[in-house]
Amino acid sequence: SLHNQGIDMLAPPLHADALAPDGQIEAVSLPGTGFVLGTQWHPEWRWDENEASRAIFAAFGAALRLTIA
Repeated sequence: SLHNQGIDMLAPPLHADALAPDGQIEAVSLPGTGFVLGTQWHPEWRWDENEASRAIFAAFGAALRLTIA
Protein backbone atom coordinates (compact mmCIF):
# COMPACT_ATOMS: atom_id res chain seq x y z
CA SER A 1 0.00 0.00 0.00
CA LEU A 2 1.15 3.53 -0.74
CA HIS A 3 -1.14 5.09 1.86
CA ASN A 4 -0.25 6.24 5.35
CA GLN A 5 -3.82 5.79 6.54
CA GLY A 6 -6.42 3.12 6.10
CA ILE A 7 -8.95 0.87 7.78
CA ASP A 8 -7.64 -0.50 11.07
CA MET A 9 -10.67 -2.59 12.02
CA LEU A 10 -13.39 -3.47 9.54
CA ALA A 11 -16.86 -2.87 10.97
CA PRO A 12 -19.48 -5.53 10.40
CA PRO A 13 -21.17 -6.05 7.98
CA LEU A 14 -18.51 -4.60 5.62
CA HIS A 15 -16.56 -7.08 3.53
CA ALA A 16 -12.89 -6.66 2.57
CA ASP A 17 -12.67 -7.17 -1.19
CA ALA A 18 -9.05 -6.23 -1.92
CA LEU A 19 -5.86 -6.27 0.12
CA ALA A 20 -2.45 -4.78 -0.64
CA PRO A 21 0.57 -7.08 -0.28
CA ASP A 22 1.19 -5.54 3.17
CA GLY A 23 -2.34 -6.50 4.29
CA GLN A 24 -3.82 -3.00 4.08
CA ILE A 25 -7.50 -3.15 3.09
CA GLU A 26 -7.83 -1.51 -0.32
CA ALA A 27 -11.54 -2.06 -1.08
CA VAL A 28 -14.71 -2.81 0.87
CA SER A 29 -18.29 -3.61 -0.02
CA LEU A 30 -21.58 -4.02 1.79
CA PRO A 31 -23.12 -7.26 0.47
CA GLY A 32 -26.86 -7.46 0.00
CA THR A 33 -27.48 -3.71 -0.16
CA GLY A 34 -27.14 -2.87 -3.84
CA PHE A 35 -24.01 -1.23 -5.16
CA VAL A 36 -21.86 -0.14 -2.22
CA LEU A 37 -18.11 -0.03 -2.81
CA GLY A 38 -15.32 1.88 -1.13
CA THR A 39 -11.78 1.99 -2.48
CA GLN A 40 -8.49 3.16 -1.03
CA TRP A 41 -7.24 4.11 -4.49
CA HIS A 42 -8.56 6.12 -7.43
CA PRO A 43 -10.16 3.67 -9.88
CA GLU A 44 -10.87 6.56 -12.26
CA TRP A 45 -7.13 7.23 -12.73
CA ARG A 46 -5.97 5.52 -15.93
CA TRP A 47 -9.04 3.29 -15.70
CA ASP A 48 -8.63 2.13 -19.30
CA GLU A 49 -5.30 0.51 -18.41
CA ASN A 50 -6.50 -1.34 -15.31
CA GLU A 51 -8.68 -4.45 -15.45
CA ALA A 52 -9.94 -4.00 -11.87
CA SER A 53 -10.98 -0.40 -12.54
CA ARG A 54 -12.81 -1.38 -15.73
CA ALA A 55 -14.65 -4.10 -13.79
CA ILE A 56 -15.68 -1.60 -11.11
CA PHE A 57 -17.14 0.82 -13.66
CA ALA A 58 -18.86 -2.00 -15.56
CA ALA A 59 -20.50 -3.21 -12.31
CA PHE A 60 -21.52 0.34 -11.41
CA GLY A 61 -23.08 0.84 -14.84
CA ALA A 62 -24.95 -2.46 -14.54
CA ALA A 63 -26.26 -1.45 -11.10
CA LEU A 64 -27.47 1.87 -12.49
CA ARG A 65 -29.24 0.19 -15.38
CA LEU A 66 -31.05 -2.11 -12.92
CA THR A 67 -32.14 0.87 -10.80
CA ILE A 68 -33.60 2.88 -13.66
CA ALA A 69 -35.15 -0.06 -15.51
